[in-house]
Amino acid sequence: MAFAQGVPTFDAGMFLQRERVLQQAEQDLALQRDRITKEEELEELEQEQLQALEDILDASTLASGNSGALVASLEAGSSPESAAETLYGPVDPNPGAAQMFGDASGSIEQLIIRAAQETHHMSGVRAAGLSPKQWRCLLQALIWQESRFTIGARSPVGAFGLTQIMPGTAQDLGIYPAYYENPYIQVNGGARYLAQMLAMFDGNIIHGLAAYNAGPGNVQRYGGVPPFAETQHYVQVIPERYNLYLARVGGVDALGTIDPVLLANSTMSLTSFGAGVYGDYSLLSVQAAALRVQDIITRIGETDDIHAAMSLNTYARAELARLFAIRTRLKAAHTRPLSAAELAMAAAQAREQDFMQFDLEVLR
Repeated sequence: MAFAQGVPTFDAGMFLQRERVLQQAEQDLALQRDRITKEEELEELEQEQLQALEDILDASTLASGNSGALVASLEAGSSPESAAETLYGPVDPNPGAAQMFGDASGSIEQLIIRAAQETHHMSGVRAAGLSPKQWRCLLQALIWQESRFTIGARSPVGAFGLTQIMPGTAQDLGIYPAYYENPYIQVNGGARYLAQMLAMFDGNIIHGLAAYNAGPGNVQRYGGVPPFAETQHYVQVIPERYNLYLARVGGVDALGTIDPVLLANSTMSLTSFGAGVYGDYSLLSVQAAALRVQDIITRIGETDDIHAAMSLNTYARAELARLFAIRTRLKAAHTRPLSAAELAMAAAQAREQDFMQFDLEVLR
């Protein structure tokens, strides 16, 4: 078929080729738009990150007074009991700490030695003419009779502790109610009261002992030892035990003069009693510490200030370290009575073995 010159013709192949080129161009354009969108999103994200970093840097360069005020507020706590100085001071604030870990944590002999040294100057002791060694032995003999060196001993009439002091007498001595929780105060209070009785009866040791047991009024009423079976026995066995200790004690500071079983049981009672006191007060400390942590967490949730939030989180980590210190102290207080109990058991077993080792000579 012939086509007239100048009449336009339709080239289908060329049309399809151009269509493909246009489609590819549209795809490339869409891809570029997608890339641009992603780049814009990344740029926006980077800007947000940069802004956050700038905010953190700005917060970290705030005046130190803001952070100092926050820390001071946290250290003060919501009450005196929850103040950091109260709970986490360099010296354990627990009233039972001295007995468990401090100066009052010695054996019963060490407590007696200390109390004897601190009261030997009293006029009643001088009136009786007792040397430091003799005074120590008399005090030790009295405690042997009163409590067998057992902490927390309580009589039916209310006398309490190593030296069995009545509450009224404890008030007169200025040790009530502290003597319920401190063995050394019991020993020192008993030493002072015995010295007072010796002074009242011109240094007469028998009358002083009788007054300690039955009351000075009864000694005055009867002009000497009252005719009470308990008091009559009291003024007999204590001098006997005094002479026994006097023979054993080489010097005023001598240790190992108390029967091993009694000493072991005394040590167990000392540590168990101390752990009980420590545990009672530790419960209050744990409650106060929990209030501090609660306060920190509440503040973190309420603050919108980045610097404050960072400071609070740092402070919270430090608070956890402090709580670990309380836990360590509690574990130490828990293990001491266990060791003392093992010691008491070993001493009792040794005594039993000694008893079983006899021969015909012993039986004769």
